[in-house]
Amino acid sequence: MEIKIAEYGSELYRASVLLREKILRLPLGMKFNAQALEQDKECIHIIATDNNEIVGTTLLKPLDKDTIKIRQVAVDYSHRNTGLGRKLMLAAEDYARGLGYKKAILHARYYVIDFYRKLGYTPIASPFLEVGLKHQLMTKNL
Repeated sequence: MEIKIAEYGSELYRASVLLREKILRLPLGMKFNAQALEQDKECIHIIATDNNEIVGTTLLKPLDKDTIKIRQVAVDYSHRNTGLGRKLMLAAEDYARGLGYKKAILHARYYVIDFYRKLGYTPIASPFLEVGLKHQLMTKNL
């Protein structure tokens, strides 16, 4: 298992978009379009590979000099419950910390709030709807 950065527009990036779509969009009857992917240009793309296959991905979007938003954490069904999600999150946090960010925020789908709590994230504000699902804004000091 290897975790690395994928450059925007690269073959690895395109493969990570397919994984995000498979895990996060298709179950909701949605697909990515050019407009939805436009903000990817502003993000750092972190991927996890196993035998040269992308099995996990997330995005880091800088919000200000201290805060980064972790977006679209996706782990392939074949690698669920293996600790990959935790490794991917810790790698994303380490990378953000290395760039000087002091705080991470994310929009957690309600059914995975406990996953993020175990990683030290704290719910803030009231739950809200995003892409038709209940979400919780969460934060963590890096």
